[in-house]
Amino acid sequence: MLLAISNQPRDYAWGSTTLLAELEGRTPSGSPEAEVWFGDHAGDPADVGTGGTLDAVTGGSLPYLLKLLAAGAPLSIQVHPTREQAREGFAREAGMDADDPARNYRDANHKPELIVALSDRFEALAGLRPVAGTQRLLASLPDLAGVRALRERLGRGEPAEALRETIAWVLSGDASTEVGEIIEALATAESDEFGDALRALRSIAERCPGDPGWSSRC
Repeated sequence: MLLAISNQPRDYAWGSTTLLAELEGRTPSGSPEAEVWFGDHAGDPADVGTGGTLDAVTGGSLPYLLKLLAAGAPLSIQVHPTREQAREGFAREAGMDADDPARNYRDANHKPELIVALSDRFEALAGLRPVAGTQRLLASLPDLAGVRALRERLGRGEPAEALRETIAWVLSGDASTEVGEIIEALATAESDEFGDALRALRSIAERCPGDPGWSSRC
């Protein structure tokens, strides 16, 4: 059985104002249009051409969610849980309101992702660089106090634990001065090995000045 499905774009701030409209052959709305969901997720099930929504047909059993993404600006950093963490977290937060901003787990899925680029260029940063590589990148930055502080923290003890503690420090807000100096150092940094990374970081810093973990609100 074939069903015609459709959905309305989600208006996240990082969305493009033109790409989805061009793909769908319609006039742009003038507002950011970031994603269109084609699935049976309870948060926004697709509309079925004959009436109703897709979850009524599938019972919410689809094991994937197809999204069309149209990024006009950098997306916020995302961290996805393991399957076990997702199930435990969803059960733990079951008593919270579905729209509670303090809620981390909206469903029990672990959300592995696969990206298929439809445009000629789509840049994505994924995973964490090994500490040794990050230290080489930092060596290409001017020797400001914030850069030295980051190097020193990454060099403390076992690499995985040093990385975990360093990320927590950067995102905690306690490192605002150091983060500012690291961003300042990016402006003149040069590296044959990390040229693409530096260009991406400079672009993000221009859009989200002072934000240690850039967000869709910047």
